Amino acid sequence: MIAAMLRDYLLALNQRYHLSQGLHRRLANRRFWRNTGLLMLANLIVTGLGIIRTPLMTWVLPKNEVGMLGVVASWLPFLQLASLSGLDGATYHYVAKGQPWAFVSAIFIRFRWSLLSAAGFLAGAAYWASRGEITLAWLFIITGISYPVTIGMTASAGMLAAQERFKGLFWYRIFESLTDFTGFIPLALSAWWVTKVVTFYGTNQIATAIQQTGVSLFLAWQLKKLGTPPLQAKEEREFVRYGKHLTAITGISVLQSRTDAFLVGAFETLDTMADYSIALLVSEQFKRLWGVYISIRYPPLVRMPLIERRRRMVIEGSLLTLAFLVTGLVVALLAHWLIPIILPPSYVRSLGYMDLLIATFVIGVPGAMSEIYFRTQQDEKHQYLLRTVAAVVGVVAPFLLVFRWGAYGAATGRLLASLVLSVFGIWLFARQG
Repeated sequence: MIAAMLRDYLLALNQRYHLSQGLHRRLANRRFWRNTGLLMLANLIVTGLGIIRTPLMTWVLPKNEVGMLGVVASWLPFLQLASLSGLDGATYHYVAKGQPWAFVSAIFIRFRWSLLSAAGFLAGAAYWASRGEITLAWLFIITGISYPVTIGMTASAGMLAAQERFKGLFWYRIFESLTDFTGFIPLALSAWWVTKVVTFYGTNQIATAIQQTGVSLFLAWQLKKLGTPPLQAKEEREFVRYGKHLTAITGISVLQSRTDAFLVGAFETLDTMADYSIALLVSEQFKRLWGVYISIRYPPLVRMPLIERRRRMVIEGSLLTLAFLVTGLVVALLAHWLIPIILPPSYVRSLGYMDLLIATFVIGVPGAMSEIYFRTQQDEKHQYLLRTVAAVVGVVAPFLLVFRWGAYGAATGRLLASLVLSVFGIWLFARQG
């Protein structure tokens, strides 16, 4: 018994030693801090631009038109699946492993599949036109026409992150955010077509199309100039298969985390959708922070030995959950102070939705960390299992609660789904150990 206690004590000391050494190496790694600083700075700038853009949009556009933009955004995650959006994640994974030509393959494959998503938006335009929502129908038409060269060409960020070209990723994020401001230019000149929101949204889509197409073609040209070997036929089939798998995983995730917004857009008024959209915009900033972490840590994690990877992810997952909890509290307090000042008074109701959505993200961090662990192993079974269980709750709970408590019910259902994701994810992760 004494020998066992001594062995456990020595093992604990050894773990503490390795932890302290790992933290020391991380603190001394200038490249790590430079990359983290660049992405955090990009995130701060993008968030700052969003803080400027959102109030301008709410003052310039009628509230029901802001709600229309929210309806388009609520359809987007579902129709995006038809364009094989999981190829972006597969590209990131393959480039991180040293196969950069996967990016070029993804461009051509996703462009073809994007035509299905475009057709879905055009069908949506016909649906809204039949309901007499002509302005909303125009927004769906614009999205459908521009889709293949806007949302269909989004692998560039993953390509830059996987190659750890964080300076290029920094400027990519900045210019991507600036395209959302181009819609204010014609409105400032008092020139618009159909309505203000159609002109605003259409101009933004044109700017985004130019940026995404230009960056994608430039990165592809660089690879060709360097003589990068293309994927072999077998490798490309595996790449596409993995992309389809990630699309399916994403689809399940969309059911879990996006059903609430879709239900609010379908059953609540456009004004309520506008309030909910503001809350979603605030909560989306936490996903940007999560993206910073993944961009920096995924390539090293995927190359680590399994035991070291598990240990690192436990430590980092605990610290991330605590950090997001503190950040969420700070953001919520600031939002309760600032939103009534910078937005029109009619948007005050968005604060309640925002609190629920921020809590939802924080609660879901351990589950998301578990999913990343399974992704580094290309463990499809556990990814499917984890997301399917959470998705069932994410569909059923908002659907049942939205009829009783409206948008608050939908948001509460989403929170319950995140809680299930984390509890089940921790259990699956621990069971593998």
